[in-house]
Amino acid sequence: MLELKELHKSIGGTEILHGVNLSIRKGEVLAVLGPSGSGKTTLLRCLNFLEKADSGSVELLGTSLDMHAASRSEIAEYRKHTAFVFQNFNLFANKTALQNVTEGLIVARKTPKAEAEAIGRNALKRVGLADKADAYPSQLSGGQQQRVAIARAIAAQPDVIMLDEPTSALDPELIGEVLNVIRQLAEDGMTMIIVTHEITFARSVATDILFMDDGRALVQTDTKDFFEKNNNKRVRDFLSSLSERMFINENDENHKKNNSHAHSGRASHGKRGGMRKKRGRK
Repeated sequence: MLELKELHKSIGGTEILHGVNLSIRKGEVLAVLGPSGSGKTTLLRCLNFLEKADSGSVELLGTSLDMHAASRSEIAEYRKHTAFVFQNFNLFANKTALQNVTEGLIVARKTPKAEAEAIGRNALKRVGLADKADAYPSQLSGGQQQRVAIARAIAAQPDVIMLDEPTSALDPELIGEVLNVIRQLAEDGMTMIIVTHEITFARSVATDILFMDDGRALVQTDTKDFFEKNNNKRVRDFLSSLSERMFINENDENHKKNNSHAHSGRASHGKRGGMRKKRGRK
């Protein structure tokens, strides 16, 4: 469905992407993983022509484009089949959630307003925000704003949605609601390319993993093989590092819980004569 070949990109004389290749078929979810600074976001931005590549080609639905020489009309036609979800939402502050979703349909695609609003309301319903259609971004949480951004992408009815670290700007307690929406889109058969640091989520949702390191696509393979059978040393080191950090974080959480219980236990001997239990969602 989509195939990228030999993508090169330099910034300020430094080559950021070194001949990256990737491919994705209809209905697949490709998670792009790798350490910070490995070129993941630059790859995705070039793939949607938000940044101009130095060289390379991309084929989408049988049509091939030169990524350096593509014309504005060719790029516009290409983007009719794609949608992009940014890290920081990119919503219009002076427009409601519904208006943010419909703006591109009405202005860029010349969709009649009534039809665009019907599409927009349905998209907001799919991300669980049907009751927030008239709310402005300032009245929404970060997770809700990102869900509006995803609704905007859905409303365009793209063949491929590209998501650039869609939870990186969110507070930890809001990440789950966005990931659940993306998981549902995957279950519905939406083709997606997701740059993410949420490794557990990628493992549970992605059909394929592309691993980036130092501007190179070292591995693209199905998810099970990536996590269980990968022989690439750099990938093994990366996963080992993640496992160690997850172990440390888990121990930190257990330490906090134990300390909390200890303090609560001491409090039970005080004037209140009992232990106060504080409940919270994990």
